[in-house]
Amino acid sequence: MAISCCQSTPIPRVSSLSEKDFHDLYFVPAKPVIITDATEDWPARNWTIDNLVERVGDNEVWVRGKTNVEDYRVGKAYSIRRDTFSKYCQDLTKGNARARSSYLAVASMQQAFPQLLSDVPLPTYLQDYGKLHLGPYMWVALKGHYEFCHFDPDDNFLVMIRGRKQVRLFGTDLSSLYPNPLGSHGKTVQSQVDCDSPDLQKFPNFANAKCEYCILEPGEMLFIPAFFWHQVNALDTGISLNMFYGDPGENIFISKMFRPPYQEHFFYWFLNIMEQNKAHTSFPKIISRLPEVVKHFFMKQWHETPTMEQVDRVVQLAMEHFKIDTLPSPILGEGKFPPVLKIRGLLHRDGNKTK
Repeated sequence: MAISCCQSTPIPRVSSLSEKDFHDLYFVPAKPVIITDATEDWPARNWTIDNLVERVGDNEVWVRGKTNVEDYRVGKAYSIRRDTFSKYCQDLTKGNARARSSYLAVASMQQAFPQLLSDVPLPTYLQDYGKLHLGPYMWVALKGHYEFCHFDPDDNFLVMIRGRKQVRLFGTDLSSLYPNPLGSHGKTVQSQVDCDSPDLQKFPNFANAKCEYCILEPGEMLFIPAFFWHQVNALDTGISLNMFYGDPGENIFISKMFRPPYQEHFFYWFLNIMEQNKAHTSFPKIISRLPEVVKHFFMKQWHETPTMEQVDRVVQLAMEHFKIDTLPSPILGEGKFPPVLKIRGLLHRDGNKTK
């Protein structure tokens, strides 16, 4: 639960929260909150591992492997395998060695479980005051699983369906959480700190971190603001869902990325993706057409259009980081679109950030 070396406070729980009150009191000021009664009418509340195996056991899923080793606890490396949902769940039920080193994570409902989509309504808090970016996703974990501490570039609802999870949030604090070096794989940025047993000799600033924590119970929904560090432990073998989202509109979400408390994490996240691409042959083309690349990248990520001032600010950030005084002449290809700034290591990671 609380971390003894950090200042720790419980995340508040509320019920009967209106959409406007959630937006004004928690979403806009980026304050985590647990909504206890947000999913009472969801058909997904009736899910169990056994009845899901009956319904979608033959569906194929991507399963992470080597999730019980140190490199996974800091988000550096894991393997991936294709399996059926039923075989993965058989391992969970047995609690065998493969189950203890596996995790069904970020399983897209649209792709992996389309039969179940109607069981997961869009939360009312997204209907007028939000816009879905990605999801919903299903997560099925063995009791005792430790998910590495990281932050995502979207606002997030985490919903507990079956079992319980311990969740720790650390806000937006780069210096205390020691992110992996720029260029590390993945869409998220991961922390080098093992939150269960922090090494304060190696990471002394972690003692300055401020931890907000909870045990998320079945049916509860936790709001995790965009770019907030979070670390999750499975207290039971269970099922959870999440949805990544942001503000409604054409530029509201991007605009808030340039303000506190998001900006420092947002800039680090963007430079991490730039560094992921540095060793690839497309990088000179990316640099030569960087304003176009940035615009298309944000449109793809968040379905919003950045202003020219916002594009210029991010371009300047990249130029300062790579020590570029003037952008080179555009290297034009055969197509009309600029080269793609790719997020490397979305499916698996081998610990080698240059690939």
